[in-house]
Amino acid sequence: MEDRDAARVALFIAVLAGYLAPFDISAVNIALPSIGAEFSMDAVTLSWVSTAYLLSAAIFLVPFGRISDIVG
Repeated sequence: MEDRDAARVALFIAVLAGYLAPFDISAVNIALPSIGAEFSMDAVTLSWVSTAYLLSAAIFLVPFGRISDIVG
């Protein structure tokens, strides 16, 4: 019974992450004009905001995947 509950929790987390990742990336892209205006950034510097977000998401993908394999 506990294995079934753990599988449901893992499935819920995977579905939630699959929804939130594109949603967060879209939110960052929508906020770029406001961020640029607030911090007086040019277009080249502003492009690093979304690039940094995507890089951080990609960097943490592998370690958290390994942790999930270890935990179950």
